[in-house]
Amino acid sequence: QVRIPSEELALDLERKADWIAAHLRQREWIENPDSSGWFNGYYDDNGLAVEGQHPSGVRMTLTGQVFPIMGKIATREQLEKMVRAADTLLFDETVGGYRLNTDFREVKQNLGRAFGFAYGTKENGAMFSHMATMYAYSLYQSGLVREGFKVLDTIFSHSQRFAVSRMYPGIPEYFDNRGRGMYPYLTGSASWYLLTMVTQVFGIRGVMGDLLFSPRLLERQFDASGQASINFVFAGQQCKAVFENPDRLDFDQVCPGAVRLNGQDIPFQSVEEGALISRALIAGLPGDQDHRFEIKLLPAKTG
Repeated sequence: QVRIPSEELALDLERKADWIAAHLRQREWIENPDSSGWFNGYYDDNGLAVEGQHPSGVRMTLTGQVFPIMGKIATREQLEKMVRAADTLLFDETVGGYRLNTDFREVKQNLGRAFGFAYGTKENGAMFSHMATMYAYSLYQSGLVREGFKVLDTIFSHSQRFAVSRMYPGIPEYFDNRGRGMYPYLTGSASWYLLTMVTQVFGIRGVMGDLLFSPRLLERQFDASGQASINFVFAGQQCKAVFENPDRLDFDQVCPGAVRLNGQDIPFQSVEEGALISRALIAGLPGDQDHRFEIKLLPAKTG
């Protein structure tokens, strides 16, 4: 055993992470002739890169893009190219959104069980709700709100079209080539969908123990009175947040101008992401009642 100062250990890990990120950006990036691009996310059992141009057709996976985005590997330029590639190669509205991969046109037994399924079934090119929802989360996290909304809205809208999806209310594991929802009890997508809605779309999350309101709501997500609301739990308290958008503006045109708690104005710290509320203020509230936050969104100052 050896003793290593935690600061040195942290610095060493950061340097290793930076090296890995740079390596992936340079060595695993695929540039497409149409000015789009994506990352190679896999190697098969023969040690060959899976994604990119191939004699049987172009190969791309959604998974290979989600984690470089979520892990902040992709540069802004790469991110925009990845979105273009996904829209061109993976998006299929007839099956609820973004397929898990393009058609590899072979039973690729040296890449696991997925490619033993017919294309469009399960992990071989279906619209796999779990990964698609993680894609939405990563897009919101990167500031591509409209692109993230497209992912969530397409899944939701398709699930609601019972004549095609044949679904009870909910999100399935995947949609098959007919657009039918399959295995509603075998999916982690519901939890990821809720996580994305709470922490990214409504922008309610903790920051070093305090409460942040950082809504990324589009105008169409507000009701006729210009409000959008959500229930949540924070610091052990049952809460409801009501975002008021009287001018019916998109997320990038507004900022929190005032915050009320149970009808009373409360102080907040204006930060780049939104409005930060002290945890101590919330933790000290009575625990036998629900608490209502009202966040008024005002036009953001420009220039």
